[in-house]
Amino acid sequence: MKKIVYILSLVFIFNSLSFAIDDIVDKDNLHNLIEGVTSSRAGTDRIGTIYDFSPLMEKDTPFKLGFSLLDLRHIVDNKTVVNDERRFAFLPKGFIGLSYGIFGIGYQFSLYNDLSNKAPIVHSHSLAFGLAMEKYRFNLPVSVSIADGNHYGGRLSISTTPKFSFMFRGGLMDEFSISLHYGIQLSSITNEITDTSVAPMTVGFSLFGDIMLTRFDNYPVQISLPVKLAFYYGIGSRWATIDAGYAEDSLTNYLYDDSGGRSSGSIRIYALLPAKFAAKLGAIYVYAMPRLMFECNIYKMDRLYNLHYGMEGELQVTPIENLTFGLTAYGEGQSIMKRNAEFEIKNGFGAGLDVWGIWRY
Repeated sequence: MKKIVYILSLVFIFNSLSFAIDDIVDKDNLHNLIEGVTSSRAGTDRIGTIYDFSPLMEKDTPFKLGFSLLDLRHIVDNKTVVNDERRFAFLPKGFIGLSYGIFGIGYQFSLYNDLSNKAPIVHSHSLAFGLAMEKYRFNLPVSVSIADGNHYGGRLSISTTPKFSFMFRGGLMDEFSISLHYGIQLSSITNEITDTSVAPMTVGFSLFGDIMLTRFDNYPVQISLPVKLAFYYGIGSRWATIDAGYAEDSLTNYLYDDSGGRSSGSIRIYALLPAKFAAKLGAIYVYAMPRLMFECNIYKMDRLYNLHYGMEGELQVTPIENLTFGLTAYGEGQSIMKRNAEFEIKNGFGAGLDVWGIWRY
């Protein structure tokens, strides 16, 4: 599944490879907007700013404005290869949001322009409502992707992932959240193998909980297990994930199977088990997080299992008050796959490095 989420963070950058499975829109920007202070952030992955208008007003009105340009390292995409030819695409993404007190509303756009094929531009639009309280958080994003059905697999995709979080601190659990998922794709019928009018849809849920083994309160090193589990069921869907969070998702047509027939039901199970080791030393904060990820996709008689590992690390330095610099590095190693009864080991490796800085003023 292609999902990417990027967060405009005022405190930490959480790598997009870790927990992007539900976040079809940068709705976490709303939480940072609600709870953040006037600040600017610049990095190799994204840039953005938040401005608090309270000091300019006679009353202490908690009114804030924020915006960001996202996914800077992938504005030009060259990962797709068709007939041994590399395809180039332009993928700008942007976010703007407003907050008042504990409430926030955000809008995100995403474009996909195939520069090699000169196909029509695909565009997606996401609107999210956020609520952030001391112990609870709620997000309600709705995303719509619109494409030309003659050139792309999907013509119209709609998806929403409402998310409710319990923000508490104590015992083993920390920051527990539950997310619901619904997606639908409306595509043009191109053959006569259609014995139903039901459009491909997906429903599902995910659970996230940070299991705290040690805390900074009592130990110099904080050890946690940010575990995430997810289950999706596809109704007449080729894959059990339909998301309209980014325009390039229109490249996938969920209506038909590999043979051109009408898709049947599908199931996806996802489990992520990282171990995060964090330490503080004065103005220096560092963490390392090895992780295992298991994916199971079931479609008709096919079974695809994938187990792969990755590593993430970060270094933050605050040389002076309100100014923080950081390096976030991550990598994905080889994966072990099983399709039906056949095992396959892939030796692919991917890595990245984000350099960023935050100034709070």
